[in-house]
Amino acid sequence: MKKYIKSLAIIAAFFAASNSYGQDKKQEFSISLGGPFSFIKSTGGEYVPGNGINAGLRYAYYLNEGLSLGVGVEYQTYTSDSKFSYIFGQYNTVDPENEAFQFRYRLTNLREEQKLTYINVPINIQFETPGTSKLYVSAGAKIGFASSGTYQSTIGNSTTSGYYPQYNVELFSPAFAGFANVNDLKTPEKDLDTKVSYSATFETGLKQELGNRNSIYIGAYLDYGLNDIYDKKENKNLVQYNADVPVELQYNSAFDSGFARNMRLVSYGIKLRFAIR
Repeated sequence: MKKYIKSLAIIAAFFAASNSYGQDKKQEFSISLGGPFSFIKSTGGEYVPGNGINAGLRYAYYLNEGLSLGVGVEYQTYTSDSKFSYIFGQYNTVDPENEAFQFRYRLTNLREEQKLTYINVPINIQFETPGTSKLYVSAGAKIGFASSGTYQSTIGNSTTSGYYPQYNVELFSPAFAGFANVNDLKTPEKDLDTKVSYSATFETGLKQELGNRNSIYIGAYLDYGLNDIYDKKENKNLVQYNADVPVELQYNSAFDSGFARNMRLVSYGIKLRFAIR
């Protein structure tokens, strides 16, 4: 995150140092900061919206004094939690002795936290009223490229067992065989793969001119994802049994197993922008 913010700061300093540039008043450069609501919307469980920030640069070309076309680049973070009060599952597998059995799991109070970072490229059209204090409205679309993504789960109780139909018995122990009852479990942080995001974007507010060349914007904005961004390559079990090392169970994302689905990016809040024209 630091390297992106540093890059934005360097470019912004370049624009400020180039204050003598721009004999052509048809061009405007700006730097922005927005937030705080930025999260991953999903279905299949209770999602808890989180917070995030966006920082960006924008170039605009004015077709006339009230209408401009803009393109930019933004750094954006998103966080959310997916909550499930109770989840259970079962599937057939084999144990270390190659004996067939049915692995069963029951999870209570599962809470999975997702964190994503995207580099977005917005393209929009902006209308503004005349005067030194202007009302403005901007609308368009943006394409987002995943920079990083992780998930981590906390589980109130995890109960795993093995049912052997050939003996009509269900084993709840020993733990070294992968069968145990564990409270307050926290899984390791793992990568979360996502795809390109396409969003509709809208912004409106006040633009105040500061002298002949500079302006400051303050407005409200909304970015709403139009597509499911989860990169699901295959179906996975939420709790994966490993016959080679049965004591080490793997806890996958709720999106891997289909308990959560339809992952979309949403961001809204207040945006501040400083512009040089």
